[in-house]
Amino acid sequence: MNPPVEGNRAVVKLSELPAVFSPRPVVVFTDVDDTLTYEGRLPVETFKALHLLMQAGIEVIPVTGASAGWCDCIIKTWPVNHIIGENGALTMEKNAKGIVSAFFSKSEDEVKADFSKLLKLGDELSKTFPEIQYTQDQQFRVGDIAFDIGQTVTVDESIAEAATAWLLDHGTQAKRSSIHINAWIGEYTKATGAMNWLKQHNISEQDCLFIGDSPNDESMFKQFSVSIGVANIQRFLSGMDHLPLYMTNAEGGYGFAELANVLLNS
Repeated sequence: MNPPVEGNRAVVKLSELPAVFSPRPVVVFTDVDDTLTYEGRLPVETFKALHLLMQAGIEVIPVTGASAGWCDCIIKTWPVNHIIGENGALTMEKNAKGIVSAFFSKSEDEVKADFSKLLKLGDELSKTFPEIQYTQDQQFRVGDIAFDIGQTVTVDESIAEAATAWLLDHGTQAKRSSIHINAWIGEYTKATGAMNWLKQHNISEQDCLFIGDSPNDESMFKQFSVSIGVANIQRFLSGMDHLPLYMTNAEGGYGFAELANVLLNS
């Protein structure tokens, strides 16, 4: 049966969060922008939820398209001990003394060579689509390039889709989030980064769940049988191939806090 249509978009309905998760997961993978944040800020409710989950023994691991620079800031200032950044390009971990180590999915020479190619493509993209320019944190990236489509500017969705297709046609991996288009060279994804982390720590994916908000999270929705979208994912659902199982009532970081309350009561 085809989904109902509202205007030109199919309406996709997801299940509400269950009252409890049984068994309760030991790892929560989460997107950052518009999943932990709300309108560009981290709500106090979200920050408190991260603390409470850590105290309850639930490991929260951000899996994000954010730059290496942002990842370094997050892992040093938020109640998290691990982070997967730049869509799986790198992993950072913090030891008991607060010392942070970074690990990359490719060799140093490969990272440098591919990044040089990406920057040339990025400059060409911005000439082809003048509305689309690099993100403000591009200078802090090491493995991908990112373009602002909804963080400090608003780019029409048709232009964002065309630019994403252009990047794919030019031999990159490319994904849209709610605020960025990310492009990289290599077969890694958010999901491969998460699965590599689980393998290194001898944890089953059945002991995990994921929460996200956009097409950039599709590899994670596909990988994990228990997955959640915060309410603001609704605008993307009809164009996605891999959907979350559940959806929160609240948007962004407030939706994450909603999930945290369920987990803490499970």
